[in-house]
Amino acid sequence: MNRVNAFSTTLFVAGIFVATSTIAAAQEPAKDGIYLRAGAGVNFASDWSQDYTYNPDATFVTPPPTGQAVNNDKGLVAAFAVGFDYADGIRTELEYRYATSQIDGVLINDAVAGPTVSTPVNDDIVAHLLMTNFYFDFTNKSPLTPFIGGGVGGAFVEDESANRDATLAYQGRAGVALAMGGGFSADLEYIYLRTNKLVFGVDEDDFVPGGPVGPSINDERYKASSVMLSLRKQF
Repeated sequence: MNRVNAFSTTLFVAGIFVATSTIAAAQEPAKDGIYLRAGAGVNFASDWSQDYTYNPDATFVTPPPTGQAVNNDKGLVAAFAVGFDYADGIRTELEYRYATSQIDGVLINDAVAGPTVSTPVNDDIVAHLLMTNFYFDFTNKSPLTPFIGGGVGGAFVEDESANRDATLAYQGRAGVALAMGGGFSADLEYIYLRTNKLVFGVDEDDFVPGGPVGPSINDERYKASSVMLSLRKQF
């Protein structure tokens, strides 16, 4: 991951948010209501270290690869959510989020030759996330409202070879909202998301006599940090 570019991108997003605060309207009285939120930002996924397992009944002329390492770089994230603000510092919402991570490279752990470079089929790791979220807003008399939150839901992840798996996902969030008047606010937030372990390729349940050889690619989770700027409209 190019950490200099990632840090610069984060500072740029934060700078836009801070600059916008100079034209913020006074905080409006709190009220219950449905809201819509749309946002976009930068996604940073952790690298993967994955093991290969094979059908125990399979025989090989030469030992097969034992696993792989996927080096992930930054990508993009976009989200849309519908929620309800209870006007007492609590919000709940249903969110769909789309996240990508560019791939720097894949190293195959060859049982004989050791790590070897492999060219990925796809350019990105892609995650589709459907999350139920809750927030605690620390309301005050200023236009800026800090908040924390979390969520749980499902993740549908596609790896560099277009293999797919679905699993449980959970996340923590923290940020600050800027009231802009007319029911609009801008949210700048940090999100950390983690899933249960993913299995790509052949499912180990299919390893039966005469069944697929494999491999089953497993023992890794999708873990990502995101910085996202959202526009929220309460009705």
